[in-house]
Amino acid sequence: MNKAIVIGWINKGKPADCGETMKNQLMIHRLEELGVKCRCVDFKNWRRHPWVFLQLIWNLVIHKKDTIIFSTSTVNVYPMMKLMKKVKWKQPTIHWVIGGTLGEKVKNGIFDKDIIGYMDWTIVESNLMVRQLTDCGVKNVFQLPNFKPITYYPNIKERINEWKKEITRPLRFVFLSRIMKEKGCDDIIEAARQLNSTGFKDKYIIDFYGKIAETYKTDFFKKLEPLQNVNYRGFLNLQNEKGYDKLSQYDLMLFPTFWKGEGFAGVFIDALISGVPMIVTDWAHNKQFMSDGETALFIPVHNVPALYDKMKKCIEGCYDIGKMALKCQQNAETYDVNKVITKELLKKLNLV
Repeated sequence: MNKAIVIGWINKGKPADCGETMKNQLMIHRLEELGVKCRCVDFKNWRRHPWVFLQLIWNLVIHKKDTIIFSTSTVNVYPMMKLMKKVKWKQPTIHWVIGGTLGEKVKNGIFDKDIIGYMDWTIVESNLMVRQLTDCGVKNVFQLPNFKPITYYPNIKERINEWKKEITRPLRFVFLSRIMKEKGCDDIIEAARQLNSTGFKDKYIIDFYGKIAETYKTDFFKKLEPLQNVNYRGFLNLQNEKGYDKLSQYDLMLFPTFWKGEGFAGVFIDALISGVPMIVTDWAHNKQFMSDGETALFIPVHNVPALYDKMKKCIEGCYDIGKMALKCQQNAETYDVNKVITKELLKKLNLV
């Protein structure tokens, strides 16, 4: 059995509580399914257990034949990469990139291309990042999308039939991500305020799901208070079928993000599985993952009038949302973890 040392935020033994811990838990589970024994070096909340550094050193020294997998934001492991190159540390190493900024940071000299390129393989989430890194001279870079286990597709026929009969109920919008200004929450609230003031108050609703950033909580609820058709609904558990059934009841997902670390957000896959097209900003790598007019409607970044206009047109029935919903579910299969992490991939990485 081949072995790997997985270094990143894992939250081992506990539920995933962010995109990185979710991705790492799924990756580790799939690797072990395929016969790779994973030794986990979990840096989640490392300040509470600083002895994780001793665990790291122990694993690197004692298990030098194991493949290292860096699966975290590059800034978290860059000092270690730098040290590895400096001392010419020889150990099979995979840099499984989380987030979407690595290409730009290498291009702008924030990260040294030779240090990034010292890793045997660099795996990124978008083809744009492959081009950025390759143009900088980093070798052995390839694209692998984000992934989730897909064992269930909610039934969206009833919702599609409503659209065919010309829907008369309020249109249902949903936001599902970390709730903070950088994810576009202020823009959503302002677009809702404008819709309400122009006669659309009874024609739509917006529900927010997700963990609220502490620094944004007071401001968020204060802005929500005067909007009776906009509500915070807490946490939506997508670890079971009921969560996807609930998500599939919405017509459109709002994601006007401008968060600097945006990569392949897992919420794209959740929207596809649930048959929920998105209104999303043309930001970072978003157009690499969703198709304009088929699975998403794109808007410029920081543009409340554009968001207002797209929402208004959706309410007025200007788009075939039923057709888009079907296209979403058709595209979801691409991101099934069993189709992304395969025996063929592990052979390429010398993990089997």
